[in-house]
Amino acid sequence: MLIGIVGVLAYSSCNNSSNVNNTNSKTEQKISVIQLLVGNGGNLFRAVDLGIDSKTVLNAEKKIPDENDTDDISYTLPMDTIQPDSVNEPIDSVSYFRITYYFHKEKLNEIDEDIYSDNDSTSAILLEKLTAYYSSKYGDYASQNDSRVWSVKRKGKKEWISLSDQSEEYDYGKLALVLYSEDY
Repeated sequence: MLIGIVGVLAYSSCNNSSNVNNTNSKTEQKISVIQLLVGNGGNLFRAVDLGIDSKTVLNAEKKIPDENDTDDISYTLPMDTIQPDSVNEPIDSVSYFRITYYFHKEKLNEIDEDIYSDNDSTSAILLEKLTAYYSSKYGDYASQNDSRVWSVKRKGKKEWISLSDQSEEYDYGKLALVLYSEDY
C-alpha cells in the first residue's frame, strides 16, 4: 500500500511539473520585430544611446560579442521574436541581423545594423515598418542617396539615422540601418 501511495504522489508531481512548463510556454510574449531590431523606444537604439562607453554596450547586449576590439564591438543575432533572449541559439543563415557598435575616443559614435531576410519583398515590408517607426518618433525623413535619413537633436547633440534597402545590390533581402553622430 505504501508503494502505491508513493507511486501516485510521484506521478502527480511529474504531471503537475509538466503542466507548469506548458503554462509558461503559452504565456511567453512575442515581441515585435521592430522591438527586436531597434528596442522599445526608451533609448536611441535597443538599450543604448550614442555617447556611451564600450562597457555599457557590453552590459546592454545579452550575448558574448562576435568581435570585441578597441574601436568596435560586433554581434550576430537571430530574428527570433518569440524568444528574443535566446541569443545563443544557432543563427539562421537567411534571416538574421548583425550589429556593429563603433567608438571614437572611447565614446559610441556610430551603430550599424545590417538586417538580412530571405527575399527583397520581406525587406520591403520591414523597410516600411521601420520607416513608420522612425517617422512617428522623429518626423518626416529626407531622401538622400537611396536612403531615408532622419536628423535628430538629442541632449544638445546632432544625430542622424539612415535607413536603406540594399536588397537589389545583394540579390537577397538586406536593409542597412546606421545611427551616427559627429559630436562624440
